[in-house]
Amino acid sequence: MTAFACDLAISAVASDGRLVNELSTELSARLPTTPEWSGEPADPDAEPALRLRADHSRVALVLYQHLWQRDAQTHCDAAVLRTRANGRRGSVCVLALDDSPVDGWLARAPRYQLSESGRAGVIDFVVSVVATTGGAVKPEPPVPPGQAAVRWPEPPPSFLSQPRAHSALRHELDGIVACLRREVARARADRPERPFDLHVLPYRVIAQLDDVAISFSWVPGRRGTVSDGRLLVIAWRDVASVAPGVSALKSAVPFYEREYVADGNKPDEWCWRTKDLAQHPYASAQLVADWFARVSIARGG
Repeated sequence: MTAFACDLAISAVASDGRLVNELSTELSARLPTTPEWSGEPADPDAEPALRLRADHSRVALVLYQHLWQRDAQTHCDAAVLRTRANGRRGSVCVLALDDSPVDGWLARAPRYQLSESGRAGVIDFVVSVVATTGGAVKPEPPVPPGQAAVRWPEPPPSFLSQPRAHSALRHELDGIVACLRREVARARADRPERPFDLHVLPYRVIAQLDDVAISFSWVPGRRGTVSDGRLLVIAWRDVASVAPGVSALKSAVPFYEREYVADGNKPDEWCWRTKDLAQHPYASAQLVADWFARVSIARGG
């Protein structure tokens, strides 16, 4: 059986350091070795994210939230873990701290969703993954009579998982409508003989630009939080110029579409990212401008 320097290595952003320490304290009572955190100081001559390499730790645990992979340390962690997940399937697991969509390459990793399952089962989840990969684990130590079990506190929900994020969402959607209104008015002024119009519906807006159109639609998720929803943007061609309103799209054909997720820690940090988080963030005005440029090319300018 392969010998590892530690049974569990943890990847987490620096702001979750207290949570890492509390988890490590509880897990140390269940595992033969003390968990290691990639954010702790290491040998300056060692390569970044050494603790997360497949030959160093039996299991790697990702404390996943919307900031993970956005700082220098966890960005480096992600590169090492992606290679590890491809080579040793099942040796990477995820503790999802908020409702942020998990990157595709982590989608098949064992996952514990804190918002759905609560904090009580976290330790058992991690221990079970270690055991599944061949690690020796210890039973939960008994709690002395009259002493309450030590449990780490619930982390606060992310901004986008809170009800107040819906007000920020409405502000951003109104901003998209305002940007579209200006662009449509400018196009109509340039070519008054052609049909340019804006159709605003609840959580959907359609900009008709002659024989092409762009629709922006907010699609709520199963949990009803902003972090769980998607902004679906579609470019259409063959739009019926004589049809009124939304019916103009009945005969139209979509030729490009993309989904975006909201991102940001507070209202003034709001931005849109592609669902796979691969592209740079967009402010709402930038997103509208990008799509107008796209359909302008389709219209031939």
